[in-house]
Amino acid sequence: MDSNTLLEARDMAIGHGGRVILDRISFQLCDGDFLGIVGPNGAGKSTLLMTLLGNLSPVRGALERRPGLRFGYVPQRSRLDPIFPLSVVDMVKLGGMGTRTPGKGGWRLGCASSSDALAALDGIGLASLARKRFSDLSGGQQQRVLVARALVRSPDVLVLDEPTAGMDLPSERSLLDFVTDLNRNRGTAVIVVAHAIDLVTGRASRIALLNKDSSLFAVGTEAEIISTERLSDLYHAPIHVLDVDGERVVRAGRNNKEDA
Repeated sequence: MDSNTLLEARDMAIGHGGRVILDRISFQLCDGDFLGIVGPNGAGKSTLLMTLLGNLSPVRGALERRPGLRFGYVPQRSRLDPIFPLSVVDMVKLGGMGTRTPGKGGWRLGCASSSDALAALDGIGLASLARKRFSDLSGGQQQRVLVARALVRSPDVLVLDEPTAGMDLPSERSLLDFVTDLNRNRGTAVIVVAHAIDLVTGRASRIALLNKDSSLFAVGTEAEIISTERLSDLYHAPIHVLDVDGERVVRAGRNNKEDA
């Protein structure tokens, strides 16, 4: 890998227990990239994500990471216990777990400091909620707190798994704008996993489409990767990419011309 590359997959196959669900996966993630990973439910997105994070090993092929690469992971909010009894600041402090801090008798694994957690909350505009219970926040606020938790360890790559699930449209837009600002103005590399392609279009520098049921993996820029044929193959349904006043628009269902 060159010095600009954060991770690189080369002819990688992913799966569980030695069973391949998708292969021929090759791509690079470089400094400042915004990669959108898109596919329907059950397409293999989570398996790919867990492989990139190191929680699963490739079944075949190679996955190389820059030495010391740090991930900040934002899980799906629906996977958290809704009655989790932590305050907002304590939730963010958990983002530092796995870091080594000095203590009596040597080094120990610990959480982020309160000052670092408060700084991360301030960075996303939620410092005033630091002492509230996490479970008392709105869905949009909870998701932003989880972003702060991921950022508290100063990651090289911010990874968000279905980040807008269950959010209303204004909250969804606010979160995506914040993540896009992190990428474009602060240079943080970003991976967003989504089932809907419109969450990453206009934001991602590259998009990966995958569906294990179609043996599909394709990655490229928005202009290279988004087509009627490819999206219809991805979702196993009629999807049309149209030019509307000079902008690319993705629509599901039969084309109006076919209905005429």
